[in-house]
Amino acid sequence: MPRCLRPAVGALLLAVLWTAAPAAAAPYPDPILTTERSGDPSVVETRNGRVLVTTGPLVRRARWDPGEGWRWIRPALRRLPRWAVEDDVWADDLAKIKGRWVLYYAARVKGLGKGRRCIGVATAPTAYGAFRPVDERPLVCHRRAKTPVAWDTVPNAPGLPRRGAIDPSYFVDRPAGRGQVPTPYLLYKTDGVPSSIRMLPLGPNGLAPAAGATSSELVRADWVMENPVVLQRGGFYHLFTSEDSWAKCSYRTVWRRSTGLATWPTRPRRVLLSRATTDGLCGPGGADVIEVGGRPQLYFHGWVRDGTTIPPTPPFVAGGRGPRAHRVLYGALLRFVDDVPTVARYLTH
Repeated sequence: MPRCLRPAVGALLLAVLWTAAPAAAAPYPDPILTTERSGDPSVVETRNGRVLVTTGPLVRRARWDPGEGWRWIRPALRRLPRWAVEDDVWADDLAKIKGRWVLYYAARVKGLGKGRRCIGVATAPTAYGAFRPVDERPLVCHRRAKTPVAWDTVPNAPGLPRRGAIDPSYFVDRPAGRGQVPTPYLLYKTDGVPSSIRMLPLGPNGLAPAAGATSSELVRADWVMENPVVLQRGGFYHLFTSEDSWAKCSYRTVWRRSTGLATWPTRPRRVLLSRATTDGLCGPGGADVIEVGGRPQLYFHGWVRDGTTIPPTPPFVAGGRGPRAHRVLYGALLRFVDDVPTVARYLTH
């Protein structure tokens, strides 16, 4: 073909390129892991790379190695604890405590109604190993459950459903100043609507409450509020939660900021991730935050049509209205401007 195009041909080609260009790249970010369902992700940094755990049978697990990307490995739990009834485990969280790895998870139990859950704990010497569950009792549960009495029992608080507990999240409060002692906590959600986020002081090994400690309510909402994660940064505590139905594109990630852990009800909430702020992702929620080299990274899930990386559009409802879809993993670098978290850029494969 001649290197110089005739004017008519050149004009036609430019027109084709001009109209095709917007379709060449989707406005929304691409997922970083698509081969399996990745709902409610929790990511940790290890000496060898990163480990992901997600909702699924016996806790789905994947690893990321430098230069190799993500790949799925064996489920994290060796087996369920004796007080649980099925292997579909929700919204797990991994943490390294006192030289060993601790896995928090929400497993189904009897006595609370269909599909209701309590929070358990398991341990392993490495994040890649087989986690052995603590069989004695749940860490958090409602008294009505047909289990041994939990270390922390969900109270019969006025106005809250008498269901289970889900969405465990480990957090260490590191106060500023010399001589201040770090305090570990477990955050969790009381299941149902109205929703509440509670915080339980933990003992040094992370397997039970601190001596004499019980959980306290941080914040309550008349809508679905779940997946609590706290990031301590710049003299503030930032509380990230998910809102709305996990099965819809309207599911979103919001944040609050406070100078103390007891003042959340008075703090306004702001949207970080939504269908609008991500240019079209469906249900960007279930977020987890880690710090790598002092920089915060955000991992979250969103829905895509089966066999594609294309998000469905409203009025999509998982398992009901709209196409068949599953949740995949997305990642982003966070930037704080005037102590306000924003997405600096999305992570790629």
